[in-house]
Amino acid sequence: MTLTNWSGNITIAARDSWTRITSLAQLESLLKREDGKVRVFGSRYTYPTQLHCPDGTHGIVLDLPGRGTGELRGEHLYVTGDTLLEDVWRAFDTHGLEPDACPPVITRQTAAGALATGTHAQGLTGGTFSDCVTAIDLMDGTGTLHRLTPADADFDAAVLNLGLLGVVVGLELRGRPATDLRCTRFTVTEEDLPEHYTAWNHGSVAAKSWWFTEHQVAHTWVTHDDTWTPPDSAAERPTDLDGIVTRTRSQLLADIGEGDGLTPAAQTLEKFLGAADTKGTLHEIYKNGIPAPQLNMEIAVPLDAVPEAYAGLKELLHASAYKLHYPVILRTTGPARGHLSPAQARPVTYFGFVSYMTADGKITAARPLFDDIQRLLYGLGGRPHWGKYFTPELLPITNTEGFPAFCGAVGRFDPHRRFTNDTFYRTLGLTPQQRAPHLPRPRMGARVVVPTWNHG
Repeated sequence: MTLTNWSGNITIAARDSWTRITSLAQLESLLKREDGKVRVFGSRYTYPTQLHCPDGTHGIVLDLPGRGTGELRGEHLYVTGDTLLEDVWRAFDTHGLEPDACPPVITRQTAAGALATGTHAQGLTGGTFSDCVTAIDLMDGTGTLHRLTPADADFDAAVLNLGLLGVVVGLELRGRPATDLRCTRFTVTEEDLPEHYTAWNHGSVAAKSWWFTEHQVAHTWVTHDDTWTPPDSAAERPTDLDGIVTRTRSQLLADIGEGDGLTPAAQTLEKFLGAADTKGTLHEIYKNGIPAPQLNMEIAVPLDAVPEAYAGLKELLHASAYKLHYPVILRTTGPARGHLSPAQARPVTYFGFVSYMTADGKITAARPLFDDIQRLLYGLGGRPHWGKYFTPELLPITNTEGFPAFCGAVGRFDPHRRFTNDTFYRTLGLTPQQRAPHLPRPRMGARVVVPTWNHG
């Protein structure tokens, strides 16, 4: 059978051009004894251009022993790379724990996939999934297995790896006692967003905003303990959010030709109806995503550039003939490890943009607007979310700090370029050479290991 993306509407690997890997021995044999390029897949939520297997590239899908269960060691959980994030949170929860990171919206992705593309949520502490990663077991392009920890020089390459270094077969994740928090939900005029957004983040555990640009309001969820004080503008709550949501949803249905409102795209706005304060764990509060076929783009800019980004986007979106199907999403994280991390050494705010597919499976005319947004936000020091839509040619050289260090790691872990990916190689300036001129040099601190889960 052919292999498709998560929604089944795009083929990414033809029949007989992908293999299900059920053991480390099988994976080692493929990498050591067979030639040709390979591409590893998880739940396949990444933008299809980055996923597609060209002729001559063989796809691999992990189905390893112990998938979805995990092994708890104190407050640390060891999982296989193909374990879904929802199973990670479930395994911790069984012991009264939670990962030391805020959960992303979509938890049907694999742990290794989340690591590959830099999956994030929100929160100046623990806002990026990799914040809770304490060890990575990676089988490189030569079939050699490595364990990398934060003390190792190449951890910053492996912790956001784009699938270019090898196959992440296991991870160790740090947990913490699960805690119930309060979530205050409020809607303010859009002018409050650049003025108060930074304060909402600094004064809380996590904050997330949805900017309804056509209606000049911002709806925000602030998750906090009992010491947080809502802003005066939140207490006023003058806005008819339900009416705004209803009108936005009607425009969405008209644009995509979906009249009955039963598709996932039509349901994505329903979580805003009757918005009320709530209480629960971070997972209970923020796990509300409904995946739907779409063009999805996120660009992260430095947190202190949010007011300038807001002003530029307000002008650009108002002037555009194309209107977004969903409010602009703002999520802020603290500094994160990773040579390629958009949050490298600084807090950032991700601005997210969505255009849904039409009922007959076509992308609406959003790409020119999305490219204009990239030009604007890259000009403020922005970087793309690597697993979503972006245009490699638009990323300026001034925004490529860390690229040389990551490319060096590619040369060491994948000297024969088995894991070539055209989109990422073009972005990073890598060449898909068949054979490296020399073997990888030994790395300080990295250790060759065998994972300790039961091989069955």
